[in-house]
Amino acid sequence: MTKIIRAVAIGLVFSAVALTQNLQGSSLAHAQSKIPEAVVAIIDINYILQASEPSKKAEENVKALLKTKVDELNKRGDALLAEKEALDKQRAILSPDAYQKKLSELNVQRQNLQREFQVINGKMNEVLVGIRLRFREIIVRLAADVSKEKGVNLGVDRAKTVFFNPGMDITEEVLERFNKANPNVDIKLDDTKQDAATAKKE
Repeated sequence: MTKIIRAVAIGLVFSAVALTQNLQGSSLAHAQSKIPEAVVAIIDINYILQASEPSKKAEENVKALLKTKVDELNKRGDALLAEKEALDKQRAILSPDAYQKKLSELNVQRQNLQREFQVINGKMNEVLVGIRLRFREIIVRLAADVSKEKGVNLGVDRAKTVFFNPGMDITEEVLERFNKANPNVDIKLDDTKQDAATAKKE
């Protein structure tokens, strides 16, 4: 009986030693796989999109293109108005059917012109959104470069923070690099007449 008790006791000792070794091994593995401490940098992407030279230049180009298109549509609108005035002067010598037919044609042209105005405004908004998305990608890439140089491993957009230490802000440095990179974008519009006709069918 004493031998049995002694054997059980020895077995318990070996089990305790094995458990201790397993725990130590687990702790060591955990320490080796420990997540590195976060080093955070803040960047105000919206500020860079508004204040940077490339963004201002792109916005000016979009406005200039929009003005060109609007001026063109206004000229066509003035021409339609002149045709309407000329038609009214000829009303006395035209049959009622001929007058109504010509008037209906002018009204259709005027409605198409209004649709083109709407299409142009929509396309300009799409162009601006596309430019901002492309610039945002470039800004994020530049921010990653700056962060790597500073030993930062986590970047946070200013729009998603409540408060932070000003020393964590790398916005100005990224803005400087973005201005220096001076990315260019192609700004163009497709045929607004075709799009206006498509919108009419829909």
